[in-house]
Amino acid sequence: MRKVFLMMIWLMGFSVMNSQVYYQAAPEGFGAAATGGGNAAPVTVTDFTSLRSNITSAGSKVILVSGTIQIPSGQQISAVITNKSIIGLPGAKLVNENQTGAGILNLKSGSNNVIIRNLIFVGPGAYDINGNDNLTNQGGTNIWVDHCEFQDGQDGNFDNVGSADNVTISWCKFTYLKAPIAGGVGGSNDHRFSNLVGSSATDAPADGHYSITYQSCYWADGCRERMPRARNAELHILNCYYNTNVSGAVGLGLGGGTKNSTVYVENTNYAKISTFFKSYVSTDGGSIAVNYINSLSGAGAIGGGSNIGTVSPPNYAYTVIPTENVAAYVPDPGCGAGATLQVTESGVITPGQCANMGVGSTGKTPELKLFPVPVKDVLNIELPVNRNRLMNLEIYNPEGRKVYSGSVPNTSGKTMTVDVAHLPKGTYFGRLRAGDQSFPLKFIKD
Repeated sequence: MRKVFLMMIWLMGFSVMNSQVYYQAAPEGFGAAATGGGNAAPVTVTDFTSLRSNITSAGSKVILVSGTIQIPSGQQISAVITNKSIIGLPGAKLVNENQTGAGILNLKSGSNNVIIRNLIFVGPGAYDINGNDNLTNQGGTNIWVDHCEFQDGQDGNFDNVGSADNVTISWCKFTYLKAPIAGGVGGSNDHRFSNLVGSSATDAPADGHYSITYQSCYWADGCRERMPRARNAELHILNCYYNTNVSGAVGLGLGGGTKNSTVYVENTNYAKISTFFKSYVSTDGGSIAVNYINSLSGAGAIGGGSNIGTVSPPNYAYTVIPTENVAAYVPDPGCGAGATLQVTESGVITPGQCANMGVGSTGKTPELKLFPVPVKDVLNIELPVNRNRLMNLEIYNPEGRKVYSGSVPNTSGKTMTVDVAHLPKGTYFGRLRAGDQSFPLKFIKD
């Protein structure tokens, strides 16, 4: 049923973002193979029993979470989970605030092909008793976690350990809103440690390295360490934003472990953090390599002197936000990192309403008149602006890939023409810029 996840992508403002999208129909990065429940008919759950039974059932499923679901104390959903999409309707929360029985979801070893999107995970607050995380990937492969917000995990917000591998974490927000609890048996009085990768120097998946992409993620107020903390890792940290109010906070912590570690940090902004990198080779052993590409610390660029060794860029295709735009786009409360997607009751996903550039907000500017309908070989655009202004047009296919970019000539008056004969049949989206004005557009090519 193609109505599920119909690719209605309102691509407003993409010319500024080099085709990076707030909403992606499919993951990029190491978790790109994840398809979750695919086109299975969606089922909506509103209580814990239904949530658990659907997540742990056999077969492919698209599970829509509605409202706030309380996880009973000590009943973290821990199972081998395969071929599932777990997607929150707007405002959906999974909550377990029980310090004596924390934890929300654990993907046990053998889990595979899971998508989790648009959910808010709420934990009890940091308490160092070696307890449960809000979300633990203990052994899942081909995992995509997108547009989720993680608050106040007891041991961590979202850890990848054990045999976990091939994971993409995109547009997620990590934060601690509750004060940490001191006196835990683990020894730390402030265990607001967000994201662990590998639980020890010998912990590693089958191929020896945790291959994880952190794309457009936001470590926000309350985060103290582990953003992430990794060993035996192969990480790509892309377009991420760090802005935490915790004194002495440490961003990336890296040890080699028995299999060694590499991290490629690209177009990332460490806007407010005490230390953006800390080596743990002295405790984890092994070797590490970290390269910073077009990244910032505070107001300045991270120079080559901060690099350790040489790290090649990942060999998969991905899109990039210019570094100077990360601080505006990633923490955008309307459509940036966090549970900001709009999801209908039938499972159709679109981006939220963005504060920046009018992205996703069709009411801020008039729509263009496009003809003929549907379009054949030539798209005609009638503009409500002076034709002498410089016109620049970008067009994207339903997967968010740029298929046209360039200045568009006027033919007469306020009408311009664009040759689209080369485009396959389908629905297209885009934006046309005219001086300081910007107009969204959508058309069907026949």
